[in-house]
Amino acid sequence: MNTETIKLIQRKVGVTADGIIGEKTLAAICKALDISQPVCTQWPTQAEVRSGKSMFGHVGCEENLVNIVPPYPLYYDGTKVKTIRVHKLIADAVSQALQEVLDHYGLESIHRLGLDQYSGSYNYRKTTSGSSYSMHAWGIALDFAAEKNAYSTHKPHASLSIAECEKWWEIWEAHGAVSLGRERDVDWMHLQFARL
Repeated sequence: MNTETIKLIQRKVGVTADGIIGEKTLAAICKALDISQPVCTQWPTQAEVRSGKSMFGHVGCEENLVNIVPPYPLYYDGTKVKTIRVHKLIADAVSQALQEVLDHYGLESIHRLGLDQYSGSYNYRKTTSGSSYSMHAWGIALDFAAEKNAYSTHKPHASLSIAECEKWWEIWEAHGAVSLGRERDVDWMHLQFARL
């Protein structure tokens, strides 16, 4: 579907005609057709995100960001965080995944495994190579336990690669997140809501 067609549909359903199918457009279309809104777990690819034409919009657009309160304590460099900032379209998925992590592991195991060591989400920056923007620049990537899961730390040395963390990754993947560790055995700290 091209941008002009999307804009036409957006005008018909009464939302801002920006040519990007986002949360409001999808909700308005579903309401107009009297159907239930689907749960999105098939996220766009990194290339689609970087094109600026995906559901996540343009890079660095702070209007698309929301703060969510995690269901269990998260710590950034030893300091408890009150909220984490992510793209509004992944906010529900992130909140639900964190709640499922809490339900499965409990606070004691979460702390022991370092699943409470939050290492950031939204960050308007390029990738380490500097050639293109990071998925963090859209607020659709999160890092955890960076100290023990550096980019070049591989399985079994990365703490999030151990068998006890298998359920952690299954929970995130059930919500459509991709682990660079599980896919490429690099950057085990990183998960993103964009396909490779």
